[in-house]
Amino acid sequence: MIGSDGASGTDVVEPDTRIPDPAPRHTPLWVVLSAWLLRVERWLQSRGGSRLRSGLWQFWGLVAVGGLILLVGPVINPPLTLDDLTDEASDVTDTWIARSFDADYRVTMDDDGRLVTEVEERIDAFFPTDLDDRTIERVLATEYQGHALDPSMISVTLDGVEQDVRWERAAVFLRLVVDPGQQLTGDHELVIRYQLSDLAYVDTDPATGRPVDLLRWDVFGPDLQQAVAKLDVRVTIPQELDDRLVRQPRGSLAWTLVGAGQWLTPEPDAPPGEVAYAFTSDDAAPPHAQARFTMPFEAGSITMPPQSWIFWVQTFGPVLPMLVLAATLLLSFAARAVAWGDARGRPWYLAQSEPPDGVSPRTAAHLLRSPATMELAERLKDAAISGTKQQAKRQARLVAAAGAAKRAGRLGDRPRALRRYLTGPERAGQVRDGLRRVPKGFVRDWFIAAPIALTILQWGIVRQLSHQAVLAVVWWPLAFVVLSTVFAVIVLAIALTARPLTRKGALLKQHLLGIRVFAERTQLLDRASLRDRLLPYAVLGAPPRTTGRRVAALIAPEITMPAAAADLASRADGSRTGFLTAPRIAVRVLAVLLVVGAIVAVSVLPAPSLEPETPRSYTGDIPGSTLTTIATADFDAELTRTDGDGARLRVTERLGVDFSDEGAVPGQVVREWPAVVDGQDLGLTVDGVTIDGEDAPFTTELEDGRLLLRTTFEDVRTGLHDVVIETTSTRPAVAATVDGHDVDRVNWVALLDGWTSGVAWDEDVRQGPFRLSFSADRELLDDAVDAGWTPTDAGTWLPSADPGDTGRATATVELEPDSDGRWPLDVRSDDLGVVLDLPAGTVAGVDAGAPMTARLAVQWPGLVAIALSVLAVLGAVLGVAGAMRRRSRGIEGTPGTARDAVRWLAPSAMITALAMGVWMLNGIPADDPFGGLLLAALGAGVLSMLVCWFVARRFRSRR
Repeated sequence: MIGSDGASGTDVVEPDTRIPDPAPRHTPLWVVLSAWLLRVERWLQSRGGSRLRSGLWQFWGLVAVGGLILLVGPVINPPLTLDDLTDEASDVTDTWIARSFDADYRVTMDDDGRLVTEVEERIDAFFPTDLDDRTIERVLATEYQGHALDPSMISVTLDGVEQDVRWERAAVFLRLVVDPGQQLTGDHELVIRYQLSDLAYVDTDPATGRPVDLLRWDVFGPDLQQAVAKLDVRVTIPQELDDRLVRQPRGSLAWTLVGAGQWLTPEPDAPPGEVAYAFTSDDAAPPHAQARFTMPFEAGSITMPPQSWIFWVQTFGPVLPMLVLAATLLLSFAARAVAWGDARGRPWYLAQSEPPDGVSPRTAAHLLRSPATMELAERLKDAAISGTKQQAKRQARLVAAAGAAKRAGRLGDRPRALRRYLTGPERAGQVRDGLRRVPKGFVRDWFIAAPIALTILQWGIVRQLSHQAVLAVVWWPLAFVVLSTVFAVIVLAIALTARPLTRKGALLKQHLLGIRVFAERTQLLDRASLRDRLLPYAVLGAPPRTTGRRVAALIAPEITMPAAAADLASRADGSRTGFLTAPRIAVRVLAVLLVVGAIVAVSVLPAPSLEPETPRSYTGDIPGSTLTTIATADFDAELTRTDGDGARLRVTERLGVDFSDEGAVPGQVVREWPAVVDGQDLGLTVDGVTIDGEDAPFTTELEDGRLLLRTTFEDVRTGLHDVVIETTSTRPAVAATVDGHDVDRVNWVALLDGWTSGVAWDEDVRQGPFRLSFSADRELLDDAVDAGWTPTDAGTWLPSADPGDTGRATATVELEPDSDGRWPLDVRSDDLGVVLDLPAGTVAGVDAGAPMTARLAVQWPGLVAIALSVLAVLGAVLGVAGAMRRRSRGIEGTPGTARDAVRWLAPSAMITALAMGVWMLNGIPADDPFGGLLLAALGAGVLSMLVCWFVARRFRSRR
């Protein structure tokens, strides 16, 4: 009896005829995890039945509901907006008011080098007569920059009387609540004393880019809801710590976008061995203001504490659902491999010469998980017809079987074969017949409920935290959402599709494996008759391509139908409709890759632009750049010849720079010049920077084809200073075209376009004059095709011979603003400098093809969009032509490469063209003809696709 524990009708089995069927060897990790899952399952089953399972489902339901609330509900504890702050400022009398807020911070270092800060806050509080709340609250931070502050030694006195303090702890702050026991009115003195640990943290100095130990603290704490009329802050630090200050400390008071600050100097009354700094403000501060002192110390001056447990919670807490999902995914793999593995049959099986009773080839294919040869087995069974009257039908079925044999295992047949395999009724029939089972229990419930609930929760957390300041070290919200969703889908797929074999199914599978062994031993596929009942089962589980070829050779002699009739019968059968030939696969893969490639390109690559980017030195984003003003400038450029007919451009900039100390960082000199023009590197380097005759620290950055220089002064400077910058360009000439003629162009830019507004402007500093001089060999100037200042209205180009027999000439221009300090419009419309056009070939090393290459490197998305739009138009024309000629059903016609090109490639090309084209259009100037060409191509492509769709629907509706 097949499927029983017997030996397939054989009472005595010779040992040498047995075929071992060893148990699968699982990895130790899978074994350990699966054993743990089984123990959990048994433990839960011993603790309760359906009620416990129902309770766990309800738990995961509550998690999902919580996630939905986070996802679509209101934002929890949203940051205060400007409207919120202004509204609370108008309601300042709804609570008590601090007439004065005196904060005294005494910083010391313990034996380990860590900071300990004793704080005393003296607040002259005024309580309005109509105030309903009689409690006094003060909020202290307990976590700061990833470590614990551990507030301790807390005491509160009111009018000199010690008060009982109620502590209300939260995750990152401590709320002190004092109830004096009576309604307070008028003025009262409130004194709060406490101690904090480890106020400093490691940060990057924005002025120098180097790490520092930073003590930056808001004396008002996390949230001061009272207005402050007067502020007085004093900070005392040890002398040894003061010696390691990078620069002067700074104090500031700010509210929303309004603020002011000052650099601090030591107070004269500090105790010996200590240094005190203080700042005051008589400006009233509304609620939620910030009063900070900042002290940057050299790196390593202070011993930093370890990260607190709350830091780790803040770091990994937001992704905890995703981490649980990842663990669940690992457990689901283990469960599928071991706990939900197939049941064991016998430790051996025998070669079988008879098919199993009552088992169809399709069911056998599901037991052996052999979708690639399922159709072949099915067709072979249909072809096993005897009798003369059925020969015509048998020939048609032989043709169908031959077609299935030729397709078996081929890549183009995999999608259709897998679809037939997954949608067949045999999948459910195996469970119904007891051949496979559906796992049940607490673990499966977990694998189904947890992924859904945790994914919704992860989405909700990401949505909520997108409104908050980022505290996690790694915060990639889109990646977290995608990963959690992928994990959940995989776990659900495993839980819902797991159908392990039962003992009965395992025995039947061994019988089928025995048939395969018998077929191999007897070479059944090479000599069998097509009417052999074992043949359909012998092809299952064998290598599909090899098996298909062998069966096709076996069938070929049996087909007596003419080739044309056989082809017609194959078409009428319809079995090859879903088969994808290599060209059809290529068309579909290309269509998918086009869209995926467009998405990746738009998401990852920098946006292309034919318009020059705004110089970074003009944006004000570089720390300290807005605190300097170029008052006077002397730009001297010297073009000289080098060996091999090359050229070198040396520039010396002598700048009178006015420094301001009104910023939170020291003022920095920032300059920027073109370094790559039309794809050719100018070889620009900065030779040196001095300030008042001394070397100045600086750094350079190359971005967007420009070289940016930024000084890195640690100290605060004020007033006018002399800055000298020397640069050298070893390849100053580039290829250009003027009136259809190629030239070697030397374009010296002293100040980039927008310099009149980009240079930091201080109304108290009068600018000018700016003097520019350009010197070159007279031979070069005489041979020039064109030369002049840019803009052309900046001045008259009149080179004059240098004194002495030097063979050089110099052109000079001097610019000065008007009496109102405004620069003339004539010099504000372009880069300020010189253009010298020399005959092509005058300067060695000029790359004539660089401009075209550089433009193509920027235009490639637009060119790709135009090409794909043309492809979409061609596809639409083919689709419309096919539909109107009615040779087939147009784009609904006979499956093939042409139809796939119209259905798949043309729409994909149009979608890709739109994505790339819109991406490109954002960076094309309005007067560039390339933009018009791109728009025309996109419009033609979209219109053609709409016409194709309309014609297809019209002809389909007629039929």
